Amino acid sequence: MAEGGLLSGMLGGEEEAPEFEGAAEGLIEADAFAAAVAADQAKLDPRVARATVGFLEQQTRLLKVQTKHLEDEHALRLSHLRNQSQEGRLRRTGQRLRLGMQAGVALLFAAVGLGLIIMVVDAITSNEVIVEAFDTSPGLAATGITGKVAANAVLDALQELQGATRSVEKGPNAQTAWSSDVQIEVPETGVSIGEIDRLLHQHFGHDLHISGDVRQTPSGGVLLTIRGDDVPARSFAGSAADFDKLAVASAEYAYGSAQPARFAVYLVNNNRNADALSFLPGAFARAGSNELRAKLANGWGNAYLGLNQPAQAAEKYRRAITLDANLWNPRSNLPLVLQLIDGENAGWRASQDFLQAARRAPAAQRPPLRLLENAASFTWDLPLLLAALQDDSRYNGGAGSATNIDGPLIADTYALMHDWDAAARSMEASAPDDAQTKAEALLLQGTGAMERGDFAAAVKPLEAFWKAWQASPDLQTTYSDSQCNLGLAYGMAGRVDDAAALFKNAGPWSRCAAFHGDVLAHAGDFAGAAQIWAESLRLVPDLPHVYLHRGRFALGRGDIAAAISDFAAATARAPHYADPLKSWGDALARQGLWKASIEKYDEALKYAPAWADLHQARNVAAHTL
Repeated sequence: MAEGGLLSGMLGGEEEAPEFEGAAEGLIEADAFAAAVAADQAKLDPRVARATVGFLEQQTRLLKVQTKHLEDEHALRLSHLRNQSQEGRLRRTGQRLRLGMQAGVALLFAAVGLGLIIMVVDAITSNEVIVEAFDTSPGLAATGITGKVAANAVLDALQELQGATRSVEKGPNAQTAWSSDVQIEVPETGVSIGEIDRLLHQHFGHDLHISGDVRQTPSGGVLLTIRGDDVPARSFAGSAADFDKLAVASAEYAYGSAQPARFAVYLVNNNRNADALSFLPGAFARAGSNELRAKLANGWGNAYLGLNQPAQAAEKYRRAITLDANLWNPRSNLPLVLQLIDGENAGWRASQDFLQAARRAPAAQRPPLRLLENAASFTWDLPLLLAALQDDSRYNGGAGSATNIDGPLIADTYALMHDWDAAARSMEASAPDDAQTKAEALLLQGTGAMERGDFAAAVKPLEAFWKAWQASPDLQTTYSDSQCNLGLAYGMAGRVDDAAALFKNAGPWSRCAAFHGDVLAHAGDFAGAAQIWAESLRLVPDLPHVYLHRGRFALGRGDIAAAISDFAAATARAPHYADPLKSWGDALARQGLWKASIEKYDEALKYAPAWADLHQARNVAAHTL
């Protein structure tokens, strides 16, 4: 029974007043009995009737008095019950208040204890850069260059350096010494929680503390000196107007001293490869462990690669692997330079070796997904490439490692998977002023026009891309064969001589050879196309492009058996590449093998789920079947 029903019965429900009900019923019965007896006796003896009626009237009066007494008593009982209920509620309210206060105090102590535990754990795991207030001479302080202003200028520069460092490893955070202060006084001590936090960090943490001073020189200039843990003191001189530049220079010096591997990455990220090559020899010589030397050697290789010097880069990557066999970064980078030195097939083989080593490694020692980017690119595993780029983008806050931001490369991969809407969204999220963003926008405009069959419209943006490519060693490394799209556009638009000149200067890339063969075949030079394709397969037998394009040519001429053979060869070399699978499905559909063609289309959809032409081909096959 619910509590409300129980209380309502106690406070006046009919079923809870049996005495009152009995008295009322007795009164009714007495009146009825008296009336009956009087009527009956009146027939016999009037005196008996009068006596009987008198007696019964007296009894009725007694019953009324008793009923009145019971009514009064019932009211008193109800009042008593109500008072008891109110007292019970008050007692329960008081108990709840006491319990609530006790629980609140317990929670407060628990929160304080948990807060202290968190502060201790945070201190133990802390690896931050703490910039203390600088000392300044009175004359400079009067001009606004106070110790806090100087420290903040260095802090701002450090944070910009860290924000511009795209790396596969995270570095320490930079903060001012007072940035974490929370002015809550601890009882009876007058010590703030911020001060307790700093004491814990000093005792348990691994923070890097940086300080310094700013002095006015006799000539009226400024001398900024910076020093700190693992940062030998160094001074930077200039005019007061150049103080911000001095702060940046001192921050770079501190960053390079305390985090040499990350500083090298920063320099390469920002296309300061020559500065990196000047910095790295000294940093390598000062390094105190092979682990650090390996990271520096990897950065050294990146700097050489950024200057399009693959042989020197390969030497440094191999040095890094020798120093630390567990460092995956140089092993990931090596296929890239081997491709540039010894050709695409060498890059493909090195990528296969890298992927097999990654699969064989214990789960806890496998490389992170983002380091599979190069290997996925060389083996034309586009879904894996996309996942690696997206992982790198998440890890670096939307940017990317090495010298490139990820947005344009993600867009390029979506385009290769024929998902043009996703490519456009990726470009919208990419830094618009970045040189690679601008180059990729031109490339997508051109390749998109070619996919629509409008080769003439593709020429202008691809010419602009080609111009930017020729001027940038970084673009030449990143887009090693993309310039050949212009050759394809030239040839299919009827400018065969321009196409031939571009292919001649492009290098022996297999995709360039595949495009070159397409141009010759389109111009009617079937023998020339066959020769180009055969020569490329001799040099690069393990990439899928020539097989794919030669197979499409054979399918167009009605040689379905040769086409299927080439599509199967392309798929064997790039199992997760949708284009050969779709073409294979097209060849089966040409033979009327609709069920088999649907199987190939479905497999292709795993790797290019947004490809409109692929969906259309599958729908046609399904309806025909």
